[in-house]
Amino acid sequence: MLSSVGLFAICCTVILTVTSAAEKDEQIFTESDLAEHDGSDASKPIYLSIKGVVYDVSTGRDFYGKDASYNALVGRDSSAAIAKMSLEAEDLALKHDISALTPDELTALDSIIEQTYKAKYPVVGRAIFGKEVSPDIHSEL
Repeated sequence: MLSSVGLFAICCTVILTVTSAAEKDEQIFTESDLAEHDGSDASKPIYLSIKGVVYDVSTGRDFYGKDASYNALVGRDSSAAIAKMSLEAEDLALKHDISALTPDELTALDSIIEQTYKAKYPVVGRAIFGKEVSPDIHSEL
């Protein structure tokens, strides 16, 4: 019979193994990779990154596609602009830098992520900022 400590260790091992396998299948996006998915090419999916998580918002093409009202948010990480509920150039320029956001803006951002993005759009990967990576990122991690 397994002790509770032994059972806990087995459960943790299984969870870590499943998590590691899922992470290896996850696509990694650089800023230039994201820029290719800005809605300007109808043959490509539309991606938006928030807090480094990349969502496929293609089903919202009417909102995020070329010349659509929220097109400025796609093809990049728009964490700061979404937190501020802004399409202003200075807020879009902040990209993933949320260090200057107020507690209310951070709360709003988390709420929008949960209620809109996680609820409606699939996660397709993670974004890396400030450096380009080789095509075989997983062999380097």
